[in-house]
Amino acid sequence: MTRNRIIILLSIFYLAFLGSCKKFVQAPDPTIFLTPDQVFADSAGAMAAITGVYVNMWNRGGTIAFGNGGIDIYTGTSSDELLPSSAGSADQELVLNTISITNSYASSLWITAYNYIYGANACIAGAINDSALSLTVRNRVVGEAKFVRAWLHFNLVNLYGPVPLILSTDFNRTSVQPRTSVDSIYAQIFADLLSADSLLANDPVPVTNVRPNRYTVNAFLARVALYRGKWADAEGYATRAMSGNYTLATNLDAVFLVGSKEAIWQMPAAYAGYQTAMASYLVPSTGSTYLNYDVSPQLLSAFESADLRPAHWLGHVSVGAATLYYPYKYKLRSDYTANPPTEAFTVFRLAEQYLIRAEARAEQGDLADAAADLNLIRGRAGLGPTSAANQTDLLTAILHERQVELCFEGGHRWFDLKRTNTINSVLGAPGNEKPTYQPYAALYPIPYAQTQLNPFLTQNPGYN
Repeated sequence: MTRNRIIILLSIFYLAFLGSCKKFVQAPDPTIFLTPDQVFADSAGAMAAITGVYVNMWNRGGTIAFGNGGIDIYTGTSSDELLPSSAGSADQELVLNTISITNSYASSLWITAYNYIYGANACIAGAINDSALSLTVRNRVVGEAKFVRAWLHFNLVNLYGPVPLILSTDFNRTSVQPRTSVDSIYAQIFADLLSADSLLANDPVPVTNVRPNRYTVNAFLARVALYRGKWADAEGYATRAMSGNYTLATNLDAVFLVGSKEAIWQMPAAYAGYQTAMASYLVPSTGSTYLNYDVSPQLLSAFESADLRPAHWLGHVSVGAATLYYPYKYKLRSDYTANPPTEAFTVFRLAEQYLIRAEARAEQGDLADAAADLNLIRGRAGLGPTSAANQTDLLTAILHERQVELCFEGGHRWFDLKRTNTINSVLGAPGNEKPTYQPYAALYPIPYAQTQLNPFLTQNPGYN
């Protein structure tokens, strides 16, 4: 089987799966699937298989979905970053934290995530069971697929709480899979990432940030360890991730460019017609003042007056006497048919690692080194050193820096409020434009259609 033939078949495979399998618990017609011996016929086929998983995460025909900005936008609306211009019920449910069990956004995140998990599991099984593959190729495919599976489960558990932990492609089992405890899911995430770290251990210093490598794995391990309160581990993994050839971009407009030296993992544009789905969806077209989402007053007021980031990462339009701001980290929505794309959706970057290490060090009482990491990010933004002089104030300063540095990225704000147990006090505070927020809304509802298809799938408290 030629390499082009394999790639064409893989494209048919994924498009058929994503188009026909509306719910992940429904078993699709097996005749539309490629068999492992077709996909993993040689090294080219194996690499094309894992590449197919990535392509389907970021290439959604210009629409926002789980892998190309859906988490960023939807959780930004649920938290205090974005306000939707749309009067549609799905948007209003997000901003008011009154999400219904039939909300189209919450359902889309769930369904597409499990579709991608299926693809990752298929790659793992196919590569492990193909004795003809070289050890190098097998390690690469399995390592990347386990990384992706961990990333998907991580986001699912932070969005919905306990969710089904899916580790196979057997629909007879997954169709009746109950929810798995948060602790068990995190244990599997750690296991997948440690395995990926071992399998990708022989990577050279990265010359590309498009495919996950051992530094990407350690960057993710640092994030997971931080969320679990494993401070020493978070510090160690962040330091290991930094040992790749990454540097903070001195130009704030260069952070999200293709090949940015700050980027640890990027998903390149793969759909002719736009640079990134984020820019296509958030940046207004030429001459237009209509915005899909405005930056919230809470986030605007969080930037210090001397901060350079608003001038580079926020755009604005004038509507009468009002000035409205919109996310502008990704700036180019233009067609790139004749030219390669210049911006890439960035999932992991160096600045986050410094903030992870700063928080982990502060939690361990190493205030001087924590402040040094924090000040690197502040200095790049044109700000002076932090004035925090004790542990409590330093941790508050680090959380604030995460709010302004990582805004509109990867659900960080929503997840940070939850993991630090500050979500109720922040979103429930008077005057924050969230008068309908209730503590149960910290978890998204399990999609109604899924609970109807799987009798063992229970709903989150507070939803009916």
